[in-house]
Amino acid sequence: MKISDKTIKIDPVKPEPELIQKAASVIRSGGIVVFPTRFIYGLAADAFNEDAVRRIYEIKGRESNKPILVLAYNYLMLSCLVKNIPPAAQSLMDKFWPGRITIVFEANENLPANLTAESGKIGVRRPGHPVASALVKAVGGPVTGTSANLSGSLGCSIISEIDPVIAESVDLIIDAGELEGGTGSTVIDVTVEPPVLIREGGISIIEINKKLGVDVSSKNDKRISAKLNGTKTIHKGKVFTLAAENITLPNGVTTEIDIIHHPGASAIVPMLNKNTVLLIKQYRYAAGGFIWEIPAGTLNPGESPIECAKRELVEETGYSSDKLEKLTEIVPVPGYSDERIHLYLATGLEESVQNLDRDEILNVHEINIDDALKMIAKGEIIDSKTISGLYLASIRDS
Repeated sequence: MKISDKTIKIDPVKPEPELIQKAASVIRSGGIVVFPTRFIYGLAADAFNEDAVRRIYEIKGRESNKPILVLAYNYLMLSCLVKNIPPAAQSLMDKFWPGRITIVFEANENLPANLTAESGKIGVRRPGHPVASALVKAVGGPVTGTSANLSGSLGCSIISEIDPVIAESVDLIIDAGELEGGTGSTVIDVTVEPPVLIREGGISIIEINKKLGVDVSSKNDKRISAKLNGTKTIHKGKVFTLAAENITLPNGVTTEIDIIHHPGASAIVPMLNKNTVLLIKQYRYAAGGFIWEIPAGTLNPGESPIECAKRELVEETGYSSDKLEKLTEIVPVPGYSDERIHLYLATGLEESVQNLDRDEILNVHEINIDDALKMIAKGEIIDSKTISGLYLASIRDS
């Protein structure tokens, strides 16, 4: 097929739906499409299609030990790709997505091995170009976002610059005119603490350092992290996964640990007015009876922490709020779980409809916040997220 016969011109601002659907159909059937990102043209394939990913390596002449970045349209797609979303990643996503920055996460184990180059990591970006965004949405799943160039060559901002080898090998070419050009997105690895800059692009290191409050420069060689050598799933439950993992600690010692991988949760301190907080007294089998808590719940697949907080507030208290302020994040049991709980303060409460799950047994109580703090001191409130949330809410204006 001639290159001209498989090239479609598209409106870069308001892409025609029929053209987007045509390209999406090619990708879903295992094909490869040249498409526009904000800076340069890329190669889109179904990220979960191992054969399609293999074709990209072959077309580009890319070394098999180099992973391929992926584009995800929403949290649901992201959750299919990564094990967890660290706080630093959430901050970067909130500030810089869509586009401009690629974030390297710990990869889910179900991804094709060639996509991650067996590195255990996956680079993900939310597309910023209207055509790219519409295409990923239409595909209905993550797609590859590697540049449409031969390995080692510069990326292309116009279709006419694409190497003939690339153009002849793909199944469809979307021409959206001339793009911004440049070095592409900034790439930052959040699998280590603090995060490390892999490549500076659309977002400067100064902007990232300012947002995260840490130095992410790659020259920082004093990072402390463990190396994961292998993992085995012991139990996959309704909420979390228990795994046995072999790791090498920062001091060089190799050991086996049992760890609970948890999707994370959100908890809310609901203030009915300046002095009154809503607490729930809930039956907890594991705790041996009823305990005092703030409303909280586990993140659903693809759900952001703030979406979870809004949902749980209504479900457990019968109140809603559009005024949620992030207080902090806590790690309740760092010795054996990677769970992170996002704590929010909710004000401006409005009555809604309580919608408890079948296995939830609880009552909602209006309590003076000073009295709630005294309950903590007396040992009447022992739940860690509740203690943290009440304390932070009580000092927020001090």
